[in-house]
Amino acid sequence: MNDGIIWFCCLAILVIGMIFGISLDSSSETLDSLYKVFGIVSGIGALLTVIVAISALRTWKHQFSHAERFKAFKELDRIALDCISNIEQYWGVFKDEYFFLNTPKYYQDHSQAKKEKMDLFWKSKDRYRVNVDYAQSLLSAKEQKEFKYTYGHFDTKVHEIINGITNSYNNLEGEERHEGLIKVEADVLNLKIDLKESLRKFRGQ
Repeated sequence: MNDGIIWFCCLAILVIGMIFGISLDSSSETLDSLYKVFGIVSGIGALLTVIVAISALRTWKHQFSHAERFKAFKELDRIALDCISNIEQYWGVFKDEYFFLNTPKYYQDHSQAKKEKMDLFWKSKDRYRVNVDYAQSLLSAKEQKEFKYTYGHFDTKVHEIINGITNSYNNLEGEERHEGLIKVEADVLNLKIDLKESLRKFRGQ
């Protein structure tokens, strides 16, 4: 409820009381009438108090819900990008391994490095699973049907990228590998853009 309306109601009650106080005499009949008037006024005051309290509670609930939702989807965005970053680091190990045979390598043990990057990927993906479940619980039934990046959808997208990386290096050569990696790069970029747009749509600005 608007603060101006609340103040207007309070002042109106005060003015009504002053008018009655000035216009009525002090006879017993007047006192009885005044008692009844104040009974009515107090009832109206109690009703207004309830209305104001309900309005304030609804406003607080809306603000709290919006803040919690914004926080949940912002965190989900961070976790998703962290998961994608781990995929890019996993890809980086392959790049280091296959760059040039006579070029000094950053990783001494590429198999171990791949395993470590994949471990980070699995952990970040599991964090997405937990956090997306909570974020979805803050959506309305209609919004939940429209929400695109459920855990299942996100899981499918990231594994498609990982499969594209491993398949390009392990099963393809020359131009075919080059084209496969171009597709991987496009898939990573598209996932980042689409994911961010989708999550920001539901968290609000």
